[in-house]
Amino acid sequence: MAQAARADGERATERSRDRFLDAAAREFIEKGYESATIRSIAARAGTSLASLTRNWTGKRELYQQVFEAHIGIVNRAQHRAFAAWEARPDAPLEELIEALLSPVLAPRGHSDEREISHLVYSQALASPSPEVRELVMPLVSGVRDEMVRLLSKCLPSPDKQRLFLAMTIINGAYVYAQQHGERLAQGIALDRDAIDWPATSSRIAAMIANGLRG
Repeated sequence: MAQAARADGERATERSRDRFLDAAAREFIEKGYESATIRSIAARAGTSLASLTRNWTGKRELYQQVFEAHIGIVNRAQHRAFAAWEARPDAPLEELIEALLSPVLAPRGHSDEREISHLVYSQALASPSPEVRELVMPLVSGVRDEMVRLLSKCLPSPDKQRLFLAMTIINGAYVYAQQHGERLAQGIALDRDAIDWPATSSRIAAMIANGLRG
């Protein structure tokens, strides 16, 4: 009986912990890091503040775990796409760019976790908070370095300034689309929900690739 009770207690703690992580991710998407509070996260999760002290030392540690989980989902998809591109010696530049863009603009799968991961990812990259940047930069540096390595093979003159400008354009394409795309769509009377994002990822990649070749 005691063992069963302990198991039930552990499952309840795990459920409370998962609710806290999910609520923290959604608070971050809606409010940003600075405005999200432990109290508002707990209220959203429908759990107690005591759950925090049992699992995390504070908001920073909580968000470190949120970023590791959601950015990790995007990064793994990007690395798989990079490997597939590099395995084909004749793969074009636009497909390399799409390998970076697609996991953010057109995430695969239908689970709720996968659907919000690209929003956490782009919000984290665009966040002005020094604390967020400190947490996030080590998580995205592997993808950044791999993209720079592969991109340098494709550019006609891969000097550092050209690589910097190319990466600025490529990164801006998905960060802006996620952070400000809805406002832009409203400004030109476009139904953003009707956009075919997988096809759009390919089109954006092709537009960037054509510009970089020039």
